[in-house]
Amino acid sequence: MSADPKAQDSIDDERVREHLANERTYLAWLRTGMATIGLGVVIAKLRFILGSHDTNQIILYAANVGMVLVLCGILTIILALYAFLRVRREIRERQYKSRVRMVLSLAAVMMALGFLMLWYLVQQPTLP
Repeated sequence: MSADPKAQDSIDDERVREHLANERTYLAWLRTGMATIGLGVVIAKLRFILGSHDTNQIILYAANVGMVLVLCGILTIILALYAFLRVRREIRERQYKSRVRMVLSLAAVMMALGFLMLWYLVQQPTLP
């Protein structure tokens, strides 16, 4: 690999579409992470919106579910940044290999969170 900046720029110019696609993919994962964080905050703060109930266990569930969602959102953003930088380097080196492991892992985590949300909603008592 050449240390000459002009040579590096010409390599990037040849593969602009690949770099732009990589950026779009990164931004999509970033939006997913931010939405997951936002949903986690809303669920954690739901106890203030709905008022107090006789059981504090529901409040604990909401706080825990919200915290898990926020942590998964942060993890999604970190993994998206890692993938973006890795793919960027691979495009420049003409060594790109498609990887399915991260996508399948994040899909499994999001499905698990979906089931956790479903369980949480089933556990909610009816409001008076």
